Amino acid sequence: MKTWVVIPTLNGRERLLRTLSSLAQQTTPASVVVVDNASTDDTAQAVAELHPDVRVVRNERNLGFGAAINRAALELDGDLLVLVNNDVVCEPEFLERITAPFADDGVGMAAGVLLQASAPDLVDSAGIELDTTLGSWDKLWNQPVSALGAADDPVGPCGGAAAYRLGAFKDLDGFDEALFAYWEDVELALRFRRAGWRCTLAPGALALHEHGQTVGASTPAARRLEAYGRGYVLAKYRVGRSPLRRLQIAALDWPVLGVHLIVRREAGPIRARLRARARGLRSNAAPAPIELATVGFAEALGRQAQQLRLRMTGGLPAHFSGDGRSPRADTPGAQHSDSA
Repeated sequence: MKTWVVIPTLNGRERLLRTLSSLAQQTTPASVVVVDNASTDDTAQAVAELHPDVRVVRNERNLGFGAAINRAALELDGDLLVLVNNDVVCEPEFLERITAPFADDGVGMAAGVLLQASAPDLVDSAGIELDTTLGSWDKLWNQPVSALGAADDPVGPCGGAAAYRLGAFKDLDGFDEALFAYWEDVELALRFRRAGWRCTLAPGALALHEHGQTVGASTPAARRLEAYGRGYVLAKYRVGRSPLRRLQIAALDWPVLGVHLIVRREAGPIRARLRARARGLRSNAAPAPIELATVGFAEALGRQAQQLRLRMTGGLPAHFSGDGRSPRADTPGAQHSDSA
């Protein structure tokens, strides 16, 4: 199978060069495309000098994560599309392991495993799982690598270590460009699943992840992007149609937004959430695929409480986003990629 690896980047030259070096040592070949979101650190020149076999697509401005990938991927011919962040170092068998599941014709997505660079024995993300409000969680976050052995398949891959059938990706028009960054991998996974494709966890596709290196994992910009993505997906998929679901969404989301407003004195996340809701409601109605949820409402509340305890005791990884959910790995600065 012809495999393409696409990496969006913004002013992350040294990290990107480490990523490219790890890809050059893979046990199976792939063609690599770097999409440069208007970097000012001579990224394109460095790639041309040190990795002349890598194609570079240069944008005149920062398009964000999904749009940058679309610009390259929708023009490619081949079988598989692999996405990695520019702050990821792949183990030599990463590509071999993340592409192996596509021998099954029913598999449309494969999730690689991101490990915490500061604690390589702990998982950062093993794909996406959803709760009953379509809230997204990084599967196996902060659990030991040994937990991969008993893990079931996620709903979809995290954008920082993902593989897709390229034909299906193109048929679905790639990422929804209403999302600049955060939640684009969640939204794409929902459309893949609606189209009948499965996602498989590739537990041997391991990569170290330095999380949160562009926007930063706990910054006002990251919190606005997170709030916007959550609001957009909720509205686009009409998750809050029932009174019960609206109460669950409020219980999970508004305490976090309240902390941003009252403690951090940031109204930006709430304004972003409202803008996203208006835009999502203008899209074609798509009832929420709640049947994909594997995290119950009570468990979601419990996870938030656990993270609060870890924060209060100083036990959270330094890159934790502080949005009330697990840190996403495809962001512009890390989830949900270092592109923005």
